[in-house]
Amino acid sequence: MSHDPFEKEKFLVSKLNEYHVDIPDIALKPKRKIINRFLAFLASPTRNPFEQLIVSFNGVILLKVAPCFLL
Repeated sequence: MSHDPFEKEKFLVSKLNEYHVDIPDIALKPKRKIINRFLAFLASPTRNPFEQLIVSFNGVILLKVAPCFLL
């Protein structure tokens, strides 16, 4: 396993050795456990699906619903 594929390519090895790259350390977020993700899902706010159907004025709340008849 210690076979060097570039041992015959001296020119290529010299050119590759000219370049040095500094790779910065990137802090990764730790993976959250499944129970924590589930609890965050339960605690997340949701929109009210009836908000478009509700009208309120002078303290009176009315629903805007048209009757639907199936034939």
